[in-house]
Amino acid sequence: MEQWLFESNFTALVILVFMSVFLMINSIFSKTINRAFGLSIFLTAADVAISCAEKWTASYDCPPSVCIFFCAIGYTVRPMIVYLFLKLSLRNARISRRTRILLLIPMCLNIAAAFSAFFTDIVYTYNSSNEFVRGPLGYFTHVISLIYMILLMVLTVKRFCSRDYSEGLIIFLILTVNIAAMIAESVIGIYGTTRTAYALSIVFYYLFFSVESFKRDPLTNALNRRCFYIDSEKHGEELTAVVSIDLNDLKRINDTGGHAKGDEAIRTAVNSIDKVISKGCTLYRTGSDEFMILCIKKEQSDVEKLISDIRSELSKTPYTCALGAAYISGEDLDSVCARADAEMYRDKQLYKAKTAI
Repeated sequence: MEQWLFESNFTALVILVFMSVFLMINSIFSKTINRAFGLSIFLTAADVAISCAEKWTASYDCPPSVCIFFCAIGYTVRPMIVYLFLKLSLRNARISRRTRILLLIPMCLNIAAAFSAFFTDIVYTYNSSNEFVRGPLGYFTHVISLIYMILLMVLTVKRFCSRDYSEGLIIFLILTVNIAAMIAESVIGIYGTTRTAYALSIVFYYLFFSVESFKRDPLTNALNRRCFYIDSEKHGEELTAVVSIDLNDLKRINDTGGHAKGDEAIRTAVNSIDKVISKGCTLYRTGSDEFMILCIKKEQSDVEKLISDIRSELSKTPYTCALGAAYISGEDLDSVCARADAEMYRDKQLYKAKTAI
């Protein structure tokens, strides 16, 4: 029994140990994110230990109540892990206190159902031979986990609709692997698959976060200057235009309202651009208040419409930007960017002339 338990959980344990050490020596994210990953590692490790304890006690002449206790803890822990994935996915969303409470209700119901085995066999029980017996609501915990997975799937669809393909794909893979593992363990009877799936999901989601932290500007979440040059080289001949953008009056905003107001202005400008930027166009923050858009397979009319849409969206805010576009005609990227910058500075001079009147 002991050897079988060790072999069944060895992979998950090794992954969790390495992930724990990595998280301790590479705390590059906010406390909220680090806490969520740390808690997910702890809960998965607890699930491994509790599952082993449950199997071990069931193989000996122990009171059924001991087996029920370990099983109840395990049933409680598993949906919590899926909930933490949901919480990580919602990290940038503005969620009301009421919604947060609603998200916790399924977990609370699951805890009540798990520990009800001490009083009723409606969910599960252990008979006098310490054999697990599933009741009419025996898959209640799986249903609760599935509810959180469905919510994750809804978020994934929204990410795809908003062109956030990278995180959407990662979440989709996490869901697919964990649902397959749940079926393999609960229906087919392959022990240990859910713990391994949880551990692998934690690693690859953390890997995604790490990669994104090197790609994204922390203030605006726009892609950074490094990605601008990588993507321009990657797309090569598909590039048709470059748009240069510069926030107007940032120095005045900083001088009068402080750098917090300046940061707010930059974030507002990026949010406005994100609302109207079209498929095939990507925004990059290349400097303090300087941005570039790479346009792939776009006609001049498409680029002009994009610039018009950006101006229109910015008009709903207290801020304005100078914009300039350059169309690629065989020269290198630096030359195209220089022409786009020249057009942008021309637009900035027009803005200054109007505001000086």
